[in-house]
Order: sequence, then C-alpha cells, then structure tokens
Amino acid sequence: MVSVRRPLPQAPPDLWDRPDMSEALARRDIGTVFKIYRQWTGATQTQIAAVCEVPQSHVSEIQNGRRQVTSLEIFERIADGIGIPRVRIGLADKTGAVPGPRPEPGAPAVEVPSDVVRVYPSRTAVPADLWRALFADATHQVDVLVIAGLFLPDGHADFTQVLRRKAESGVKIRYAIGDPESSAVALRGDEEGIGEGLAARTKITLTYLAALRDAPGIDLRLHSTTLYNSIYRFDGEMLVNTHVFGAPAAHSPVLHLHARSGGLFDHYAASFERVWATTEGA
Repeated sequence: MVSVRRPLPQAPPDLWDRPDMSEALARRDIGTVFKIYRQWTGATQTQIAAVCEVPQSHVSEIQNGRRQVTSLEIFERIADGIGIPRVRIGLADKTGAVPGPRPEPGAPAVEVPSDVVRVYPSRTAVPADLWRALFADATHQVDVLVIAGLFLPDGHADFTQVLRRKAESGVKIRYAIGDPESSAVALRGDEEGIGEGLAARTKITLTYLAALRDAPGIDLRLHSTTLYNSIYRFDGEMLVNTHVFGAPAAHSPVLHLHARSGGLFDHYAASFERVWATTEGA
C-alpha cells in the first residue's frame, strides 16, 4: 500500500498576530512557535518536518527545548514551510519577492552573499548564548584565530571544560593566539592605543588555557601574523570579527557565515589555514 502524506492544515488567519505567537516570533523561540502552531492547526511533527525539510526528530527536539535553531537556512526553511511571514522573525524576503533599491545609473548590482547569516555591529552585540550554542553544537571541527580573545575564557567560567569535553567527544580543536612577544602584537597594541596592554591580555588568555596544552584533540599554538580578522569556526558555521584600525576587536563588526561552496566562508577558512601553517606550539 502506498502511503499518502496528509497536507499541512490551514492556519487561522490571525495566528501570527496572536500575542503569544508574536512574542515567540520576536524572540525567535521556534520551540514555542511549534507548540502554538500545532495547538491551533492540529499539525503533526511529521507534517511540520516534511514541509520544513528537517528530520522529525529535530522538530521534536526543538519543540521540547533540547535543540536551538541558530542557522539562517533552518530559520528560512521553517518560515517558508509553515508560512511564517519572514519579516516577523527578522528574515529578508526571498530574492525577487520585493524589488530592492534601484542602483545609481552605471553602478554595478550588489547582492548580499548567500553565506552571510547576519552582520552584528560589534562583537559585544553577538548574543552570549550564540557563542555557547556554536561551541556546544560543533561535532567535527572548532578553529579559533585571535590575538588575545580574552572574552571567551574570561566570560565563560567553564570554557576550558567545554573545550576539553568537545575534544573528548572527537571534535578536532585548533586554537591560535597571538605571540605576546611578537612585533605584530606590539604594533596592534600601539594602534589600539593600549600599548603593552594587548600583550598582557594575550598572556592572561594563555594562562587560562594552560591546562589544555597537553589535552588530546586540542592543538594550542602561537602566531606572529598581522591579523586582519579574528576567526571562529564551528563545523559549517563561522563568526568573523573584523579588525578596524584604532579600535578594539570588541567594538568592531562581526559576520556570521554559513558554509557555501566558493563563498566568503571558504575565503576566511583559507585565511585561517594560511595563518595556521605559520604557527608554533604555545
């Protein structure tokens, strides 16, 4: 007997304007969105999974709070799958849906690369729970390239334990920190106006991470390169913290990228590899 998939039930016309739904959408709380959606439509998790092109187990985990949605691609699949107005969860309309601003005569057309999930105006604007989710969800690879990156171990009391647990689970971790004795770090400190303060911050980070030097699966190294961006890679997700002359990295923009063949993700991943090839043991 051939199994026939039941169509998704029609949602009430005012569903997305309900106060509880509006609040969940504003928080991007997809678990609550699923609960309310199913309550008012009678849709099954299997039906939702089918239209959103995700496994049914993921729908169950999201609804029960065991899985968080952080990927732009998954947000888009869910919105388009069950009919959430994209603007209600901060997504851009589909390409071609609404004409964009008309370029000046003779100006080339510019589109946001498809692998850009979001741009944060500064590193301090990146939600703390996003950092934790990216580290927690990585299953194969974590790469970190910073000068000091003190905010990670200083801001998360269990940071070294998290890295150790990820390595024990089979995640390969490569961590490159600026050599505090290098001329590159000294120059960057002068450019930021904090002089030797940057080298001091790097030394503090190394003190935090000292217990990981001999941890299996974790490769901690020093680099002496001019760093134009800090790079944080988690499997197919990446945060790139741009460096701006005269400003600390914490005050500079961050790109959230999702892997797309030949895109910005690959460009920055290749940059990490070039720096990594120059590193020495910490």
